[in-house]
Amino acid sequence: MTSPNRIARFAALFCLVALAMSGGHAVGADGAPEGDMAATLRNACLALAAPRMSVGALRVDPAGTRDFAFALVTDARTGAEHVCAHEKASGRTVLGGPLEAIVDPQKPFSPQDATQLSELRAQVAATLADLDARNLKSNGEASTVAALLSGRVKPDDLASFPPGPYRCTVYWYGFLEEGAQRVGAHRCTVSPAPDGGLIIDKATGDRFHGQTTEWENGLSAFYGRTWLEGQSERRYDPARPDNADNDNFGNKVGLALRSGERLFLVSIDERGMTEPDPTFFEILELVPQL
Repeated sequence: MTSPNRIARFAALFCLVALAMSGGHAVGADGAPEGDMAATLRNACLALAAPRMSVGALRVDPAGTRDFAFALVTDARTGAEHVCAHEKASGRTVLGGPLEAIVDPQKPFSPQDATQLSELRAQVAATLADLDARNLKSNGEASTVAALLSGRVKPDDLASFPPGPYRCTVYWYGFLEEGAQRVGAHRCTVSPAPDGGLIIDKATGDRFHGQTTEWENGLSAFYGRTWLEGQSERRYDPARPDNADNDNFGNKVGLALRSGERLFLVSIDERGMTEPDPTFFEILELVPQL
């Protein structure tokens, strides 16, 4: 008899390949796809998932291999994907833990995002110069960020930034030929990452989950993902930059700068904008809750 551990290891290796080759079968509101194996697989995987999560999506590959049928279960709350494998001969079904993307923890970025990071400092400088030339307002947050990016002021250590709840405010610069705009005020949390960086979660408005990492020239970068409530894709994925349901949301990268008790996440991401704008950037400023 095959052990559950052996099934799980086999599933982790072959499930995604099998789904990709077969195209999978979407399970919708009208029930399982045709075929007894599809129904068996669906019911077994949902039963295993029920105590652990609220299922947001389920993709099944009932044909699978000679010995196994596979499914990919998505946690509606976290967006994590779990492999579910059903051994055809024995009828055993196992559900694995959340899958993790295999990326370089120091440089997890896709080539496109790495290019965006390398261009960020120049674009911030160009945006502020353009605003000044057209007598459009900037603000103190942009001045602080400019000083930190230029090296005139050294950023404070991120590793010692206190965890906890923060007020976070979004500012746009240069959007639609305008100066500094306060776009919204939200709630964020900061927690320590296992590698010594920070994890930042934006809990209101359009959501964001990101993590900091060392970058270049003594600076730190962040990588993460934006989403709307109900969307299952919630973690940075170099292979899938856009959210399937709405490509206005997806991967987001930038530089993370600390000045005392304030943390600035600076990005030139233009997701959702119709044309690239070389004189635009965004700041998400985190300050302690009073």
